[in-house]
Amino acid sequence: MRKRILALILALVSFCTFALPALADYKFTDRDGNEMIAPNRAFAVEVVEFTPGSPWTRYDEQKKPENVLGLPDRTGDQSTSKGDYCLGAGGSIVLRFDISIYDGEGLDIYIFEVGGQVEDTQVEVSSDLVTWYKVGVAKGKTAGVDLAGKVPEGARFRYVRLTDLKKSPSGDWPGADIDAVSGLNVKAISSKWAEEEVQKAEEYGLVPDSLRGTDLTKPITRAEFAAVAVKVYEKLKKAATMVGNKNPFSDCSDPDVIRAYNLGIVNGVGDGTTFAPNQLLTREQAATMLTRAFKKIAFTGWTLANDSAFPLIYDMPAPFSDDAAISGWARDSVYFMAANGIIEGNAGKFMPRATTPAEEAMGYAQATREQALLIAVRMVENLG
Repeated sequence: MRKRILALILALVSFCTFALPALADYKFTDRDGNEMIAPNRAFAVEVVEFTPGSPWTRYDEQKKPENVLGLPDRTGDQSTSKGDYCLGAGGSIVLRFDISIYDGEGLDIYIFEVGGQVEDTQVEVSSDLVTWYKVGVAKGKTAGVDLAGKVPEGARFRYVRLTDLKKSPSGDWPGADIDAVSGLNVKAISSKWAEEEVQKAEEYGLVPDSLRGTDLTKPITRAEFAAVAVKVYEKLKKAATMVGNKNPFSDCSDPDVIRAYNLGIVNGVGDGTTFAPNQLLTREQAATMLTRAFKKIAFTGWTLANDSAFPLIYDMPAPFSDDAAISGWARDSVYFMAANGIIEGNAGKFMPRATTPAEEAMGYAQATREQALLIAVRMVENLG
């Protein structure tokens, strides 16, 4: 009966899918003069390994494989290389991405090859650095590759290998000169079990810009979860929020954190003058932020300052075996979330926060980005 009352509190709040802000884009012109767009976060972030070809360039600046990382430094037919990496005749390089590349509509990978000569590279992709799939040849300049028909259906890839095909095996810069490599059809990296929930989060409009194109298997920070909590509030409230003009934090000016503060979802750490935006989130902090978002919608006149005047009504579940580890300020929120099936325990424990150096070292009680999106989805589905 009490759960029905909770549902009735938000009975007039309906689901509304907001348009998702686009990932910041890099615009460029391809070899045929077509205007193209690549997500900024879809460019290579790490050189896994490289093998220079023979012969190789004599210029030290073009022997730096890290020149391939990030956005292109330049495109075009300039004869003097700058900010790129020379593969050398037959040389190769393996790159890692912080996103998953998949076979989508049109081209899926773009190779930014520069210099006065057009030099081809063999393009391969892998998800594990063990099994590689040849997906085509990038024929110099800015050239795209389509994965269609060359990889297993539904496969995702984090690694790209380029190998020079010795089209120009001599001169000052023998082999292809690679400025950058980008995925065009990309998704955030997530665990297999989380793919459905991440897709729901996308559909509900719960994925903030700060998590787009990121590795969702990594732990989530306080600032990132504050942004998720704001998205939950906006979804349930069926309205966008203003940033607000109050910012008490000396260490954070993130717009989503300021939105969360002005809504009463967060109030900082310690004396409230700092937020610790990059500190990893704990499970009890997640429960508390989401409960405050719920109260802001459910109770007219609620503020963080008068929170005690608005008690929650729910069927108290059995205490967790680590109940004593739950902070006093978080206890009601933890059990409210548990009672409504939003944040669950594990083997009778809630794991609210790390209480020993050993627990801190092992990442105890931390939530990953994909877990955060999962509980955001449950929040919308169970209390919407």
